[in-house]
Amino acid sequence: MSVTLADGVVLTVEIGFSTSAGSGTVPLNSTLASITWTDVSSDVRSCSIKRGRSSELDSFTTGSCQIVFANADRKYDPEYASGTYYGKLTPGRPIRIKATPPSGSATGIFFGFVDQWNQQYTNPSDATTIVTASDAFKVMNLITLPSYWEYSVRADSALAWYRMDEVAGSTSLFDTIRGANVGSWFTTAGAASSSLSTSSIVPTDSNLATQFDGGRYVSATGSSLSKSYSSGSAMAVSAWIKTSTTTDGRYGIFSSASQIPENRTAFGMVVSSGVGTIQAQIGDNVFISYCFILSSAITVNDGKPHFVYARRTNSGTATRLWVDGVEATSSTSTTAANDSNPKDVVGGPFTGTTSGTYDFTSNFTGTIDEIVFDGSNLTDAQIANRYAMGKGTYLTGQTASARITSLLTMAGWMSDGTNLTTATSTVQGIDSQGKTLLAALKECEDADQGRLFIDGSGKVAFISHNVLATTATYNTSQRTFGDSTSELPFTNIEFIYNDQLVKNRVVIGRQNGPTFTTNDTTSQGQYFIRTDSQSGLINNTDQAIVDAANVRLALYKQPAMRIGSLGFTPRANTTIYTGLIGDEIGTRITVKRRPQSVGSVISKELLIEGVSHDIGPMSWSSTYNLSPAPLAFFILDSSTFGVLGTNLLGY
Repeated sequence: MSVTLADGVVLTVEIGFSTSAGSGTVPLNSTLASITWTDVSSDVRSCSIKRGRSSELDSFTTGSCQIVFANADRKYDPEYASGTYYGKLTPGRPIRIKATPPSGSATGIFFGFVDQWNQQYTNPSDATTIVTASDAFKVMNLITLPSYWEYSVRADSALAWYRMDEVAGSTSLFDTIRGANVGSWFTTAGAASSSLSTSSIVPTDSNLATQFDGGRYVSATGSSLSKSYSSGSAMAVSAWIKTSTTTDGRYGIFSSASQIPENRTAFGMVVSSGVGTIQAQIGDNVFISYCFILSSAITVNDGKPHFVYARRTNSGTATRLWVDGVEATSSTSTTAANDSNPKDVVGGPFTGTTSGTYDFTSNFTGTIDEIVFDGSNLTDAQIANRYAMGKGTYLTGQTASARITSLLTMAGWMSDGTNLTTATSTVQGIDSQGKTLLAALKECEDADQGRLFIDGSGKVAFISHNVLATTATYNTSQRTFGDSTSELPFTNIEFIYNDQLVKNRVVIGRQNGPTFTTNDTTSQGQYFIRTDSQSGLINNTDQAIVDAANVRLALYKQPAMRIGSLGFTPRANTTIYTGLIGDEIGTRITVKRRPQSVGSVISKELLIEGVSHDIGPMSWSSTYNLSPAPLAFFILDSSTFGVLGTNLLGY
C-alpha cells in the first residue's frame, strides 16, 4: 500500500504485474488505463528520478529512476521460485511513481519500464533489490517504423501480399501475410525460371521490386485465395507497375485464381497506337458467366510508377477500377470463359472471355511491385489513402503535432498515452521506413522548435513553440522562489554567465530545400564566430527555417546571466509540495535573489527544462534545470502573436 512520508506526502510505487506470469509488459496496441498495477510502496526504501534536459538547446534525454526495495524475504529475487512475484520480475515491466501532497490529489512524477532487478546483499542479514527504469524514450528507440506504404497495407488487414521483393535468381514467389512460398517462376515456354530484381517503384518504400522482361511470368497456386474469395464474396487486388513499352498489344499484369468466371479479377495493359492504358476484367456476380470490362484513360507506359486497384463486390454493378486514385468510367459487359487451370498469374497472358477480344495475350515487360489482396473492399477514401501513401503525398502539409499523432498510431502507441499541444508549423511528407519511432518524433520536434518529452504520468508530451505565448502555464509565472520570507525558499542556486550559449551565426537547412544562414557581425567581433547549426529539418516551407534562424540568433547572439539550476527542500516550506508535484517541464516560474542585500533584487522568469528528485522516508530534495523565459518578438499584421506589453514570443 502507499506510504506516507514525514511531511504528510503520500508516495505510491506500482509495478505492472498481471495475474499471470510473463504478461502485462510493454503495453503497445493497448492503453495506459489497461495496465494491471500492483502497489509495492511498502517495500520502498528510497527512490530518485531524473527527467528532462540541462538547457533549452540540449536534446531531451531518456528519463530514468532508481528505486531501492527491501528484499530480505527475497520477494524481488527473480530466481526465488517461492517469491511473491516469481516469474514476473522481468525487464520491460511498466513501473510508475505517484505523489499526493497534503490536501492534494495523486499526480504521476515518473512512468517508465524496468531495465534491471539488481540484487545486493549486506552482511550479515540485509538484502535489497535496486530497480532501475527508463521512460518511454528508451522503448521508442527500440521500435523501427515501417514505410507509410507498408503501414497502410497492414492497417487495412490485407489477406495476401506479394511484395515482389525476391532477389535476382529466386525461383519462388513469397506471400508476406501468410509467410509462405506460394508460386514459381516460368518462361513463356513453361520451363522453370528465376526472378529479375530491381529497385522499388513505390517512392516511399525501399523493398525490391521484380522486373519482367517479356519472357518470364509467375504462376502462384491459388487454392487458399480461392477459398477466401468464394462465390459472391468481395475481392480487391492492387499493384504498382512501371513500363515504357510502346509496342501495340495486350499485356497481362495480374489474374486471380478462379475457375468460376464470376469470381475472377484480372487486369492488364492495352497499348494502342503507342499509348498504354489499364483494362480490367471483373466477374459479374449477378449474371453468371459474364464479366465487366473496365477501361481507364490514364496513360501508364510513360516509365513512371502507377497504382492499379480493381474491386469486385457481391453485386456485379459495383465492380470498379482505379488507376492512380482516379476511377475509370468506361465499362462494358461480355461473356466470360471458364479457367481450366486456376492460378494467380503475375506478368503473364490470361484468357478470360469467350470472344477473346479482351484477353491479355502477351507477357508484361516492365516492373511489377506490391500486389495486395484486401480481405474486404476498401472505401473510396481508403483507396485514395493507399495511393497517396505509396506516392509519398499522404502526410504532406501535416502540422508537427498531427505528424506526431500519425507516427504514434503507426507504432501502436497507447491511445490514451499522449498529451500534445496543437502546432501551427507544417512538415513534409517525409517517410518513416527504417527510422526508430524516437528519431521520427524528434524530426517533428526539431522542425517545430518545440519540446517533446515523456511527462510524469508516462504520456508523450509535446509543447509547440507557438503555445508558449498563449497558455498560462508557459506565459504566466506559476510560483516564485526567493530569499524573502514571502517567497518559496531554495537551498542553492546556480547563476551562469559564460559563452557556452552564445550563437552569432545560425545555419538551418531543411530536407528538399535550401539552407539559410544569418549572422550578427557585432557579436562575432566580440566573441568570434560561434555557429548554431541544424540540418535536414522537415519543415514544409523555406520561410519556416528563416523565421527559426532569426529567432535563435536574436536569443543567443549575446551572453546572458542565466540560472542554470535551482535546488530546494520542500520540508523547508511544505506548501512547495503542491506546486512541485504538479510542475511539469515547460512550467514558468520566477526566481529572485537579493545578494547579501547589495544592490537591487535579481529577478528572472524561467521555464523548467529538467526535474530531479531524491526521495526517502524522512527527506525529499529536488532540482530544477531552467532556461530563460522567451523574450518578446513582434510579428506585424498579426492579431495573435507579438501583442504589445505582454512579453510573448511571437514566433
